[in-house]
Amino acid sequence: MEYPQLVVHSRFYFPSGDITLQIDNTLLKFYRHFITKESTKLEEIFNSPQVDGDETYGSDARPIILTGDSIEGWSIFLSLLYSDDPLGARTPHLTHREQIELLRIASKHDMNYGLLSRIKNSAHTTSGLVTLAVAADITDAPELKESAVEEMAKMEPLPTLEEAQLIGLEATYTVLMAVYDQMKRNETSLACNGRYFRLPNPVFCFVCAKKHH
Repeated sequence: MEYPQLVVHSRFYFPSGDITLQIDNTLLKFYRHFITKESTKLEEIFNSPQVDGDETYGSDARPIILTGDSIEGWSIFLSLLYSDDPLGARTPHLTHREQIELLRIASKHDMNYGLLSRIKNSAHTTSGLVTLAVAADITDAPELKESAVEEMAKMEPLPTLEEAQLIGLEATYTVLMAVYDQMKRNETSLACNGRYFRLPNPVFCFVCAKKHH
């Protein structure tokens, strides 16, 4: 079995740091004091008993492997942590994707920045509602996702293919069916004779089963 060659993170590998993590094939090295202030769960991991009395546990020779974490999420977290501004004050400036990746890390390791509330308060567009729906999945909040999907069905434009992949098949189906139901309610004015209507463009026409451009 071949193991991937390890590389050090281009930004968050401090040779004088006192803890080394491995995420995928990337090594992160920093000072545990700053990290453990943000997460008691990580503090427990970092301070776990030495395995078989090996004092190298948590070093470059034997890094702590965080399975399931993403290097993107950790890069975002550490970039905020090592910035001059408080972490909570910086999160509104993140893109939707960055918010999702940070939330995955924060949710897994019990960090509380009120990130979910921030995402919820900024969900005024289709992309914002997609972010909220994914955040609801991460935090196991099905009612919140249902609400986000319902609002999404009222928005223009509809989710892109990439956004549909993020929210999942069931949620995408719910959005499309809500749009279809609305069209059916207005079908007297939408009966298709090859004309174009005031709909998102391009749009799939459920009346003639074709996509208008």
